[in-house]
Amino acid sequence: MLDSSSRKYWFDRNDDYHTQRRKKQRFLRNQKTGLDFEDEMFALHKSHQVLFITLNIKPCFRDDVNFRTMQKFRDDLLRRIKDARAYARERKRMGKPIQEHRRTILHDIRGLIWRQEYGEDGGSHHIHIVAFISVRRRDHGSAREDLGMEWERIARGWGTFHPRARYRHAYRHKWGVATGYVHRDDDEKRYALRKLIGLYMAKVSQTPLDCTDADDLFGRRRFDS
Repeated sequence: MLDSSSRKYWFDRNDDYHTQRRKKQRFLRNQKTGLDFEDEMFALHKSHQVLFITLNIKPCFRDDVNFRTMQKFRDDLLRRIKDARAYARERKRMGKPIQEHRRTILHDIRGLIWRQEYGEDGGSHHIHIVAFISVRRRDHGSAREDLGMEWERIARGWGTFHPRARYRHAYRHKWGVATGYVHRDDDEKRYALRKLIGLYMAKVSQTPLDCTDADDLFGRRRFDS
């Protein structure tokens, strides 16, 4: 998947040679990690509802949020999903599964890929997420809205979100249709999804100024069933 078009996801003409080399290596590492994870998710389940969403901060609160604040919100979200999945698993083990009307989106997230960055969108910190959701969620649009509202609560009312479907025409031109119901044998949608993950989600530009080389800006998490 690394071709001439992928150069824009890591190259900056203002960087020196060594910085360019490190960025390219990080891009390739992110790309492999993300694509391996996509393979893993479809090996575990034959189909998913796939969501693509950007979690950010309301304009009136952006001056109060730095990289560490956003990092904490991100970790809180991952912890909430992990706890919700563990609770659902325990209820199922006890023979008392969670009733449908009490399930939340957090119970149905099987895994996700995330990337944290800064820039564009008014100069805000934000997190891009590709999430693999149980197909018990028939409508990926409402599932995306539910995840966005969970983010708003986790971010103490400071959070907001962009449902990336609003840019679906631009993204369809770039990658094809990568979201919604995706079956492991749907080569067209899998190819589009792998382009989204292997290029856009792997990119290494728009790095927050207040992070260090030791800070993770890209990752993936699988939540056991």
